Amino acid sequence: MIQKNTEAKNERSSLREAFKASKNKLTRKKSKNEESSPSSREEHKQQKVRSDRLRERLVPIWLRLIIIILLFGLCLAGGLAVGYGVVGDGDMMDVFKKDTWQHIVDIVKKDT
Repeated sequence: MIQKNTEAKNERSSLREAFKASKNKLTRKKSKNEESSPSSREEHKQQKVRSDRLRERLVPIWLRLIIIILLFGLCLAGGLAVGYGVVGDGDMMDVFKKDTWQHIVDIVKKDT
């Protein structure tokens, strides 16, 4: 039993050493490649400078906000129409009439 435990420990330690050795080989290769190609560092710096410049936006932020607000309103109107017309078994266009909303307000206020 003791012999099995020592064999298992030896296997683990040899696996660890092999892993460390392969890891060291990989890190040495990377560092040699980085040192041997200074042009890649310069290219990287140039790309970083390019990305740090101000971008010209295709769609300005104020226009994005207006589009989002309009889409929100469209979704709200569509949801009201579907909810009133399909779920509530009424006419879909009735949801946009003032009389419908006045009736709903009267029902709510009557209970209180």
